[in-house]
Amino acid sequence: MKIFRLRSVKLLLVGFIIVNLVFFYYTWNTFLWRRISRALTGEDADAKPKGETAHGPKLSPKDKARNANKHIRKSITIVFYGHYNFEQDLRPSIDSILDVVPNMPILVLQEGAAEYAYPPISFERNLTSGEEQTVHFMSLAFDVRRTREQLNPLAAIHTKYALLMPDSVRLSSKNLLQKILREMNTKSGKGQAQRVTVAPEEQVRRLLLIPFAGNPKTFSSCAKLNLDLPNWTMELEARNDSTHCDLFLQKHAILIDVAALGAMPEPFALPFPEMLYVQAKIANLTTSVFPQSFLEGRRLFASFHTKQRRLELRRRQFREMYKKLQIKRLVRRTHKLGGKAAAREGNWQPHSPVLDAQFSYSNFSLPAVTDIDLFGCERTTKSCIGSVYNSRPFYYYLGKHTPPCCLDKLKTTFNHVLEEFENVGIRYWLDNYALKSAIESNQLSPDAYDIDISFNVQDLERSNAMKKSQSKPHVDNEGFYWIKATDGHYFRVQFSKVNQVGVNLLPYEISGNEVRASGFFGWKAATFASDYLHPMSTVLFLGKSIMCPNNVLEYLEAKNIKVKSDSLAPEEE
Repeated sequence: MKIFRLRSVKLLLVGFIIVNLVFFYYTWNTFLWRRISRALTGEDADAKPKGETAHGPKLSPKDKARNANKHIRKSITIVFYGHYNFEQDLRPSIDSILDVVPNMPILVLQEGAAEYAYPPISFERNLTSGEEQTVHFMSLAFDVRRTREQLNPLAAIHTKYALLMPDSVRLSSKNLLQKILREMNTKSGKGQAQRVTVAPEEQVRRLLLIPFAGNPKTFSSCAKLNLDLPNWTMELEARNDSTHCDLFLQKHAILIDVAALGAMPEPFALPFPEMLYVQAKIANLTTSVFPQSFLEGRRLFASFHTKQRRLELRRRQFREMYKKLQIKRLVRRTHKLGGKAAAREGNWQPHSPVLDAQFSYSNFSLPAVTDIDLFGCERTTKSCIGSVYNSRPFYYYLGKHTPPCCLDKLKTTFNHVLEEFENVGIRYWLDNYALKSAIESNQLSPDAYDIDISFNVQDLERSNAMKKSQSKPHVDNEGFYWIKATDGHYFRVQFSKVNQVGVNLLPYEISGNEVRASGFFGWKAATFASDYLHPMSTVLFLGKSIMCPNNVLEYLEAKNIKVKSDSLAPEEE
């Protein structure tokens, strides 16, 4: 009985082993053929399990938001600049940004002057778990205790882009930051519709302008900027084209490559951002307006007092900008209600130097208005020409022409003298380089700094102004300053006593067949034949017929003044 039981156990054990071997064989055989079939059909043998992607596990919405914030923080630093401490909305603006993008790098630049930096601004935020102190305040005032690197605001920016943000903004989501970053990181390819990604080391040479939702639609936002530095001129023309916007006039933010900022001589200079646009124009940076907008924060400068205080500071900023850029003539072409179609430079009326949001109406069917403002060269200020050595003013060595404000006052003085001479019957003629300019262009030369008028000394007593100025300087009823020169017996009429822009009156004595200088010397005092004055001729100059010698080309050649060969001689009377 015991032997029978042992045999039964052995049989069961052998049967169990055989069944397991058969099961193992068929299982292994099945997986082998599956692998062979996948290899033959090209299927991925290492397919990812469900819930995984090609780049790893599928991200949750929280992880996606964390990655998006990290990308924004590594790419953009938000810079607040151009605010006024006496009324500002910086704290709520910064909080709204940090609530959407925690640990966002924010730099607040502060002007050093008391009218901007006082009262001081303090910012404290209750940091939550995972938050760091990423808001930094930096003064732009000179401090001898700091190094050059510490005084450089760009050294505090460690991202590729800077978002130059105005005061009072509310950020509701990170979507707009992602969109402007995506727009800045792509550029046009070979095809018009094709966009390619910008390389990380490549400098983006353009400004992306992001307007604010509260900007009024009644006024034009864009202006075309032309700089004519040799002629001391800045021209602004209102535009409705957002693709070519040299200067954005309403509230907006600017996304710019930090490397482009570093290439500018003074990127953070007041008035801001107008001074930035001037430097960007000179550097040939392009601009484009983003179609979406930031949200407005609290309304600032609502009271009359703060509005006037800010306006006065802005006026000072623009005057300093024109002085720094050596701008003497500002031309504004706009569209306004009740405006005249054009404005003549000689009859300009002073306007505010500030370029504000109400620069021009957006309705371009309104009349086009040209406003011209000249800075400097007033009756109470010195001439911009300064001292002249070897017939070359200082600006000649700067590659510039005579400042337009001085040319304007020179024309005004010339017309005043001409009116005086013609009223009292003094025999005169236009002379020297002013006559050359009249022959060549009928206009004053852009390099002129005075005008010579010669006259018959026998007629001197006919003019009360000249007669009085023989003994001492004389100021006439219109403020012009008549004086007899100390280096010769010729006269000079200045725009004022302080402003020495003026016209030289050269007396000549007609003696027989010769015309000789009466009491003055130099190359202008050359003797010439009286036939040049009998009969007299006329030449068109500054819109008027002015007396001049006959056979004028030969007359000027005798004085070693060469006239362009294509110039026409004046008609004789």
